[in-house]
Amino acid sequence: MNRKCFCCFNNMNTNNEDNELLKDWIEFRFEKLESNLTDEDKKHALYYDTFCKKILDVISDKDSDYVSDTLDVFREELLNHCVYWNEKYYMNGIQDTIALLKL
Repeated sequence: MNRKCFCCFNNMNTNNEDNELLKDWIEFRFEKLESNLTDEDKKHALYYDTFCKKILDVISDKDSDYVSDTLDVFREELLNHCVYWNEKYYMNGIQDTIALLKL
């Protein structure tokens, strides 16, 4: 276990800043998951750039800049949406776990 996370859990009962603990945990898990992708994980990746290229290949040159800019905005919105809901889901799960451990 990462030393930082072990210390976080060690201080859980005395730390009133549960949100900081949760943010640290999510950051740790993201780094851990990102560096340990399996072949199965890679099969389920979203190949956004491939989709964009396919779309731009069938768009006329005069519209390609507009469509490309719109796809970039969509990518950002999609990423923000996923990050928001994943963090919310995991934050609630971790908060439930912390509440159970404090009983």
